[in-house]
Amino acid sequence: MTIMLNGVLILLALVITHVQADYGPYFQSAAYDEGKFGEWPTETYRSSPIIGPALNYLQYSDECKDGLYTFIAPRGNKVANPGPMILDQDGHLVWTKLYGQSYNLNVYTFKGQDYLTFWMGNDGVGGHGEGAYYMLDSSYREVYKINAANHLPGDLHEFHITQDDTALITIYDVIPADLTVVGGLEEGWIWDGTFQELDIETGKTLFQWRASEHFNFTDMYRDREGNGDSDVHPWDFFHINSVDKDAKGNYLISSRYASCLIYIDGRTGDIIWRLGGKNNDFTDLSDGAATNFAWQHHARFRDNGTAITVFDNASRGAGAPELPSRGLYLDINQENMTVKVRHEYWNPDPISSQSQGSVQLLASNDESTKVLVGYGHIPTWTEYASDGTVLCNTHFGAASGDGNIMSYRVLKHPWTGHPTTSPDISVYHYTAAASWNGATEVVTWALEGADSPNPMAYTFLAAVPKSGFETLIPIPADTESTYIRAHGLNSTGHILGTTKLVRWDPESVEAVVGRHDEESAGDSPVRSLLFFFGGFASAMVLAFASWFIYRRVKLRAGAQSPEDKERGTWQPLDRFNGDESLSEGEMDDVEFALLGGERSEGFPGEDDDDTWERK
Repeated sequence: MTIMLNGVLILLALVITHVQADYGPYFQSAAYDEGKFGEWPTETYRSSPIIGPALNYLQYSDECKDGLYTFIAPRGNKVANPGPMILDQDGHLVWTKLYGQSYNLNVYTFKGQDYLTFWMGNDGVGGHGEGAYYMLDSSYREVYKINAANHLPGDLHEFHITQDDTALITIYDVIPADLTVVGGLEEGWIWDGTFQELDIETGKTLFQWRASEHFNFTDMYRDREGNGDSDVHPWDFFHINSVDKDAKGNYLISSRYASCLIYIDGRTGDIIWRLGGKNNDFTDLSDGAATNFAWQHHARFRDNGTAITVFDNASRGAGAPELPSRGLYLDINQENMTVKVRHEYWNPDPISSQSQGSVQLLASNDESTKVLVGYGHIPTWTEYASDGTVLCNTHFGAASGDGNIMSYRVLKHPWTGHPTTSPDISVYHYTAAASWNGATEVVTWALEGADSPNPMAYTFLAAVPKSGFETLIPIPADTESTYIRAHGLNSTGHILGTTKLVRWDPESVEAVVGRHDEESAGDSPVRSLLFFFGGFASAMVLAFASWFIYRRVKLRAGAQSPEDKERGTWQPLDRFNGDESLSEGEMDDVEFALLGGERSEGFPGEDDDDTWERK
């Protein structure tokens, strides 16, 4: 039966010994950055097949503990589980799903509701992509899937919801062009830098703009490099990578290959001004530091259009100068046409990021502004005070930065997640492990015991505060129950979700796992089998259905079955990705502390033979 545990349980949980399941971030680990744990260090869990990232804090300040969540989309050749990820302020995983190579995970409010947004598709199309944009609600359900209009492919670089509740997207469209002015064919081909503004609910095009109609090919810093002679190998001359819209209805565009920002009229599409590049319209009051950005990303208006933030890559990789990248906060005066640097944000270990990147302004508790810079091609994000002082410097991959681990942008937002799934549980000897992918309001895990798979009553066993993605809960030594389940409780002691009831035998050499059922009603095996055996006699069908339903009820009640059982004991977590073996001397360089806390001992990991299935 269902019970409600009140606030007394919360108080009880707070005085119970805290047991940490997640190892948590490393702190100033040289071994991490040298790749001794692999290029993509990860954490595995006992109750879930999900894999979470292990971070390395090179520098940390409590000022970064602002209650916000960090949103990344790790991808690259070394990321075995690519997909959007949410992390909490302590660096622990909150939610992920194996969507594949995804880009630009963000949070937007659309018509009063918060949504996760990101791009998914083919990202191997000449430096851009062809795919669709997803909007997930607080229950992680796909509410909107948005495609580009006019039969064009949706590009990965931008999905931005405006203050008008419309969506801005980028597009790369192959069109013919006369390239003789840049030494190409008269009948040549280009990727045209294009963007659209769309009605999210109808998909209707509200505005469309093409770079080829407003820019000369000679305005670009990147030449053809042998491209443009056919529609199979068109020249990406402009490379649009961000679009913003201001209160006037005009647009701010970033062109990577022109190394400039362009402000265009929202009615005609005409260029109003250019900032940076070969045809800069502004007087630089900072001796060139405000206009010498290059190969930049993520330009956004700030302070009611009187400022702009942008990520200055200052590098395009091999064949171009590889200068240190920076975040820029620029003051612009559109009446006097002047620009100056308000602040620059330099990483303490100079980073040259050849592609991608982001700059976000964060309001802190004292109403001052913090700045978050994501380094794109390099697996790093850094949080700064508004004046450029480094607060936190974080790696989410080895420091080699060769493009095997990256996130297009890194952003922080508030978020509340209410997953429609149930929590997961694993029991082994006298320890239970509980987790709930995507749930943000669980503060306490409480264990209950029962004497049968269909009990009339439950016995309270233990409660501990939630810790990280997965929390370990000691099972009291005097427990006589043979079945166990866990409740996830909120701050007022109300039950948010309950795991399966699983069989518990402290003497068993096998861990038992009860995971939530991801099967949808439309995929029900009963429905499929009834259809397949539709010609059989009704008695045979009913007999089979009765047997099947009995097994399903038994499974859901927590009876130990092959689906609930993990073969073998919990094994030590694989901290090294299987590619290295550390000697005792090398182990001295491994820092296991979470910001001064001690790493838990004696809670090994679990071999997990389950394959990941997309929801």
